[in-house]
Amino acid sequence: MLNRRSTRGRVGFTLIELLVVIAIIAVLIALLLPAVQQAREAARRTQCRNHLKQLGLAMHNYHDIHNVLPSGFDTRGAFWSAMILPQIDLGTLFDTIRWAEDDPGNWNTPGSPTNMKACATHIEVYRCPSMPVPNHIDNENIPGRAPASYRACAGSNIFSDDASTIPPPVSGWPPPGAKALEEFPLDGMFWGCSSIRFRDIRDGLSNTVMIGESYTDPSFSKDGNAMDYWHTGSPQADPWNFNTGGTEYSEGLASTGPRLNSRLNPALTGYEMEMSYGSYHVGGAQILLSDGAVRFVSENVNPVVFSALGSIKGGEPPGNY
Repeated sequence: MLNRRSTRGRVGFTLIELLVVIAIIAVLIALLLPAVQQAREAARRTQCRNHLKQLGLAMHNYHDIHNVLPSGFDTRGAFWSAMILPQIDLGTLFDTIRWAEDDPGNWNTPGSPTNMKACATHIEVYRCPSMPVPNHIDNENIPGRAPASYRACAGSNIFSDDASTIPPPVSGWPPPGAKALEEFPLDGMFWGCSSIRFRDIRDGLSNTVMIGESYTDPSFSKDGNAMDYWHTGSPQADPWNFNTGGTEYSEGLASTGPRLNSRLNPALTGYEMEMSYGSYHVGGAQILLSDGAVRFVSENVNPVVFSALGSIKGGEPPGNY
């Protein structure tokens, strides 16, 4: 008589076989996850690049309409990012802003609800998708203020946004209402009440930074300087004038003077960190040149070469970056 158990096929796995399968799956997942993360970051970096291209197009459209670029910020602390809202299809938001120096025209007072709302509006094109910061943060009495990733370039010789970057208070200089480029020490495209035209950029549009990424981190502060960058307007930059200056324009402007990604170097001062460009992309940051091209710049770039990109008529020979 045949033994039924000896002729019956074996069903299922042994414990050892199951553990081997689980181990193989775990190894495959471990190999796959970095590739997935890299693919996601590549997609985010591409989207960030597209944001910068859109901002470059908006700047060029603004210049075509007004025959001048927007100022970095005006006497009321309104940033360039508020001035180009119509050029990024947000004309309706632009129309809500109170452009006046009084209580309804400030950014964080009870009488200025529309301006506070503009500062708290999440605008995707002003934010890098790799930035791990909430879309809304209560800041300077503005509920749900929206952080920004991109700042316009104020120049190559700015390492602080305090009195060290204000035009010297020489008697009679600058003259009232003066806007001539030659009268100011800042050597970039955007600053208080600036009025730069493309023809003023003598170093060439392809050799001059217009806008760049920033390592936005409002929770971090050093030497009294927070890495908080915002769009539309700044209560702390309001009011501003040529003679007395103002602070915190770093919220909307940066400089190529400090090293790229200074925020990640604990040996540097908080002033340099605050004014520097940087990003959450590994190894560097993206910049928008004045001709509309977007370049990824390594954080190991020669600091002399990178600094030269911030001036508009420094006469420096182009370098590799």
